Formats: sequence, C-alpha cells, structure tokens
Amino acid sequence: MQIVMAHGYFLKGTGSNLFVENSCRELCKMGHQVNLFCQENEPDKFDFIEKAFDFNDENSESWIVYQNETPYPGKCHLYRPNLNGFLPVYVYDEYEGYQVKTFTNCNKIEIETYLEYNRRAINTALINSQTDMVWTNHTIMQPVYVARSHLGQGQCHHVMTVHGSCLNFSVRNSALLQDYAREAIANADRIAFVSHFSKNEFLEFFDNDVCIKEKSIAIPGGVDLEKFMTLSDSSEKQPVIDSLVNDLKTAAQQLRSNPDRDEGLWKTDADIIAKLEIIDFNNEKIVLYYGKYLWTKGVQLIIAAAPLIMMNHHHVRFMLVGFGSSRSYFEAMIEALDQGDQVGFINLINHPETVDGDIDPHSTRFFTALIKKLGDPDFARAYFAEAKEKIGTAFVLTGFLNHNQLKSLIACADITVATSIFPEAFGLVAAEALSSGIIPVQTNHSGFSEVIKRYIDEFDDIFDRHKLRPLVLDDQLVLNLATNISVLLTYYQAMNSQERQQIRKRARKISVDNYSWESVVKNYIKLGQESRAK
Repeated sequence: MQIVMAHGYFLKGTGSNLFVENSCRELCKMGHQVNLFCQENEPDKFDFIEKAFDFNDENSESWIVYQNETPYPGKCHLYRPNLNGFLPVYVYDEYEGYQVKTFTNCNKIEIETYLEYNRRAINTALINSQTDMVWTNHTIMQPVYVARSHLGQGQCHHVMTVHGSCLNFSVRNSALLQDYAREAIANADRIAFVSHFSKNEFLEFFDNDVCIKEKSIAIPGGVDLEKFMTLSDSSEKQPVIDSLVNDLKTAAQQLRSNPDRDEGLWKTDADIIAKLEIIDFNNEKIVLYYGKYLWTKGVQLIIAAAPLIMMNHHHVRFMLVGFGSSRSYFEAMIEALDQGDQVGFINLINHPETVDGDIDPHSTRFFTALIKKLGDPDFARAYFAEAKEKIGTAFVLTGFLNHNQLKSLIACADITVATSIFPEAFGLVAAEALSSGIIPVQTNHSGFSEVIKRYIDEFDDIFDRHKLRPLVLDDQLVLNLATNISVLLTYYQAMNSQERQQIRKRARKISVDNYSWESVVKNYIKLGQESRAK
C-alpha cells in the first residue's frame, strides 16, 4: 500500500513520537511505501528513512536533503513542511529553531497559517502520487490539514489515531480547538485509540456521539521487542552498562567535533558518563524513572518517597532520565532533603508554584498523608536524617537518552516507576519495561490501568501475597508508593539468580503476547483495507 503518515512533530522523546517512529519502521518491514510528514530534522538517525525533503518558505517547492539505503523492502520518504519557525504544541517545551506556543495560546490566524503551510506541503510533495491510506496522529491539527489537502478530495481512506495529550491539554480547554477537532472527526473514516480508557474519555467529551462511536476502535500501542530485551543473567549488567558508556563517549566525541550543533531540548547531561561510572549496578538497587521532567508525570512523588525507601534499603539509587521544564523544581526538592532543610522541603511540596509557575497547586493533595506524618517529631527526625547528605548522591539525573541508550538502563534496573498524576492514554513505559523483563510500579488510573491489569494478573503471586497497594490518586499516594517499591526490592533481594531470571521471562512474555508493533500495524492496515472495501 501507498500510505501517508502525518504526525507534525518529531520521532524521538515522547510517546506519540515513538508511536509514529515504530509504526513507520514496521510498515517498511512489511513492504509498504510511506510518505511521512513531520518536523524530524535528523533523518540519519532512523534506519527506515530512505529520503528526506525540505521545502521553500511557501511550501511550493521541495528538494532532497538526505538520502540513504535502508534494510527494509518498503521505503519511507520524510517530508518536513516549512513552518517558518512557528510550532504550536499541546504541552509547552522549547524546541531549537522554533517559536513555540501552546495551541490554547494561539489565535485563529496563527492556527490557520500553520494549517495552510502543511496543506501546501502535502499538495506539493504528492502532486503526482497515488495514496491508498492516510494515517494521521492527534485530533488536531494533522487530520485537519490532511482533509483540506487534495488527499481529502480523493479516494484514499483516512484513519486517525488519538493520543491523550491533545484532548486533555488542548481541545478540552478551547471552544476554537473543539471546532477544529470536530472538523477532523468529520473527515476521518476510522478513529483509533491507544487504549479503551482513551476511547471512552474521548467519546464522553463529545457527548457519546453515535457517529463517532461507530467509527471508533481501541488498538493498544506497541513496543520494539527487538530493542527492549531482557538480560540472560544478572551478571550481564556491567557489560551492558560498559557498552552504554562507550556509546555515550562516542556521541560526546561527535558533538565535540561539531560544536555548532545544538541538541536543543534533547540534551544529555555533560557529566552523564561520570555519573554512570560511580554506580555499582551489580550491588546497588536501581529504581528507574524515564519520561518527561514534568510535574504531571509525578516525579515529585518519587523524590518524596525516597527517604522512606532508603530507611529499608541503604544501597538504592534513583535514576531520572528525561527532559522538561520542571527539572529545577525536582532538583530543589532533592537539594532541600540533602541539606536537611525541613522547612524548605515542606514549603516546596505545599507551594510548588513558587518554583515552577506551571504546576497546579492542587497537585499537592498527594502529599497530604506524608505532611501529616511529618508533624510527628520522631517521624520527621528519622525521615530527614535518612535523606541528609545522602539523597543528593542517591538521585542521578541524566537528561535525555535516546531509546537505543535507554534500553540498557531499563534492562539493568530492578524497578521502573511511572507516577503520572494526569491521565495517560496508554502505558507505553510499562510495555517497554515488561519487554525488558522488569515489573513496573505505576499509578493506577487512565490508560495505565489496562497494562497494570495484565501484569498484576500474571504476577498475582507477588501482588496478592505481599499485599501491594493500588497506587490510586489519593492523599496516601506517596506512602503507598514507598511501600510498594520497598516490598518489591525486599522480594528481589531474597531471590537467587534462577528465580530472578524467571521473573524476567514472565514479564517479557506479557509484552510479546500483547504489545508487538507487528500486531499493532497489522490492525491499522486492516482498518485501511476495510475502509477501501466499503
């Protein structure tokens, strides 16, 4: 099939970016021809991209800027519409070379200009091309500019994938954006969601419209099973980390040889190699978070739970991998704990908006039970004594790591943790952890819950016997998070190598059986073929 994939953003970092990257690669593996429209500016980093094209200011002409052989029978051509430096987003982040605004802060003229740039680029690139299926991502604005292009006037069929951030951060909060969303919905033949939660949330917002319901379907996201592999034995940890360090050294050398290159948002900390080299992966207990450094991801809960975990496990290391605007807030929390600054720390969790103005002050309710316990002088003394002059080294922040690097840390972790306090469309981080042989610890809500149910059912011998508590979004969240992590670390500590390996195999099987990209993409192709048959 000739397939157009419209994404609008990049191919690394966030959930929807990775969704598009892996979907395109799988399509090429299957022999399909893909025309990909997005803003990715490093096509050489992706083995499925055969050619990349840029456009002039009017998006009326395009030319090849990259070309390379690929190992797959299907070929992907990447087209990067010229947005003339303006990039509207759902959640604010800085992107090198762009003026960034959230959609909720854009006026209609800015949105229409953005739509027109993309519409022209599609028409220019595909003027003489045949398209069998259009696959768009997000409710706004990719389905809108595709529908307004000549693709919307032809016979190709349009499948739209809904990702959670678009609805929850943008469409919910703007009547103007809701109009664009309705335009998108009207022009999509099928609407796919990455979880049943995401589907039901979307339908509820649009008043359970029968027309939307009839063309909606849930297709879970996937995980790269070849990339996210389990260790054959715990003795492999150090060689895997040594290989990661060598990879990071090579990347650092390349960056030094090209000093004008600015990685922008996707920066790895300059001292990451030194940080990794002081960690004893064989003997320390590794609790790993990876994702965005945003308060909505609940990283602050991990930091607050850490002293409680350290009371029971003295050789534990908390690794935070990611990027985002709340990093300074998280670092301030760690610093206050490391200095034993009780007043400063409690002020930070009571009034986070004083450090990060984007934080919703109502999110402090998750600290309520902890703050109450800190009112007990004996508990407070023990809590801050455990953290003082220790928690600063217990936490390691790395900055951004790509998935080829991140996979090594996941496989070598004891526990991965995802503590989002905002709705998540799908538990991709859990699927990746499970594929790597790791049982994740996650807040139990929204799209996360569907993945959580799968691994709780598989590991009921652990969760039921040890009475692990569901991490619901209530005032006990920090305390329950600390308990669950401590219990799992104690459980693993009592295992021999063979028993630990059995856990890895059972976790891996969950992903193999449920979250392969091959099955995900086959379901989408089936949607396109069904639409064509009609």
